[in-house]
Amino acid sequence: MDHIPPIYFEIMQKVIIAVVIAGLAVVASRLAGRVLRNRVKDEAQMLTVSVLVRKIMYIAAAVVILSIVFGVGGNFATIIGILGAGVAFASQEVIGSFAGYLNIITGNIFRIGDRIRIGNVVGDVLDITLLRTTVMEIGEWVKADQYTGRVVSLANRVVFSDPVFNYTQHSRYLWDEIMIPVTYDSNWRRAVELILTKGRELTVPFHADARAEFEEMKRKYPSLHEVPVEPSVYIIMTDNWIELTLRYIVEARNRRAVKGQIHRELLNSFGEEPGIRVASVTIDIVGFPPLKSSKGSLPDVHTDAP
Repeated sequence: MDHIPPIYFEIMQKVIIAVVIAGLAVVASRLAGRVLRNRVKDEAQMLTVSVLVRKIMYIAAAVVILSIVFGVGGNFATIIGILGAGVAFASQEVIGSFAGYLNIITGNIFRIGDRIRIGNVVGDVLDITLLRTTVMEIGEWVKADQYTGRVVSLANRVVFSDPVFNYTQHSRYLWDEIMIPVTYDSNWRRAVELILTKGRELTVPFHADARAEFEEMKRKYPSLHEVPVEPSVYIIMTDNWIELTLRYIVEARNRRAVKGQIHRELLNSFGEEPGIRVASVTIDIVGFPPLKSSKGSLPDVHTDAP
């Protein structure tokens, strides 16, 4: 052992310390995750915070390991400065995305599990990393709010340039509308009665929870006006028919199913009411223009009988 240079022992010691620190960081992140699961009841918030805590612990472990390898003196400060300048020069996009990540987390713009829209991308947030947000896409070629199967990766910097629409951050519920046109000779009063009845029957399970969540939102944002959750019908007269629009509350992720169920129930109800006719666009053809040959008129042909 005497012929082995001392520097080898020093390197081995630093490697062992680095492995131990990395292992402690992994164990600490898992323990923190368990504590968060016990203390944070909101699953989406728990996932977002646990990811943030895990990244902070890993970054702290990396800084400690670098300080051990290069020392805490001038060499370490010089290396960190050179690395920082190199990263800043190499990619402003990376810095913008990292700043976007800090904005997402500290500003609570969205969390893992939220349904959001950024630019033209709509979907559920699957993961938020230091540079990118991963989203399970909905819509696009699929009509209504259902998954397409594509996973979209967005640079976090887009939160500075594009508006962010969050469907589920403060409440799971949103408003939806169904417009049904009926003819002027229909019993539109009876149609309004049926639409309101079916709207109440199919959305009443949501009213209590939605009212509680909106009250909580109102306490957080006092300028928010009172928001009724009961369905209502609005009537508009047009040149062709009477528009009856049902406005109702529904869970954001259950919108298509509830809309389809309301349509199905109304079709059955209108089918039993001879005085209600659903309107549609019709076209009356009153005449055709005379046909003209592109080669001009043909000469008359006379034949002599034998």
